[in-house]
Amino acid sequence: MARRSLAAKRFAEAVSSIAARTGSWDAWLSDLTQVADAMADPLIRATLANPDQAVNVSHFIDSKAMTEGLRPETIRFLHVMASRRALDLLPDAVEWLREISDRARGVRRVVVTSAVPLDLAQQRQVQTHLAGESGNPERVVLSLLVDPGIIGGLVIREGDQIRDRSVRARLETLRERMA
Repeated sequence: MARRSLAAKRFAEAVSSIAARTGSWDAWLSDLTQVADAMADPLIRATLANPDQAVNVSHFIDSKAMTEGLRPETIRFLHVMASRRALDLLPDAVEWLREISDRARGVRRVVVTSAVPLDLAQQRQVQTHLAGESGNPERVVLSLLVDPGIIGGLVIREGDQIRDRSVRARLETLRERMA
């Protein structure tokens, strides 16, 4: 993932102060993700990035196709971003907002890699283990990956921390000790 912009972080922090005050984290994330997904279209991104298209940006934001289901405060926020010629930062701002929201609500996002797909019971067991004795397993969100190359066990990545409990890692450690 490319390095996220600090300007995008400032926009996310502005939204997060409103979302925290009004308890509208999910609504903001849903609205802004909807727009960011629409902006993934290369033609739309090119149009929005073109300074000669400033008038079209406003029309784009107000278009029924774009604003369908969006709350008025989201539309106002998009106009603020557009007036600062920062609408292209929206995908990064959504990532920052998701991270800020998770922290504020105590949600932990964890990437779990296994050699074979985990069934639902195994997923819940991993969530419970990661939540610990005092934690809530429902606040541990798993992203599951499958890599047969790890042979068995799990590789757990949370933020910058990696816990490699795979058979491959154990075999490599054993090989190094024997060498």
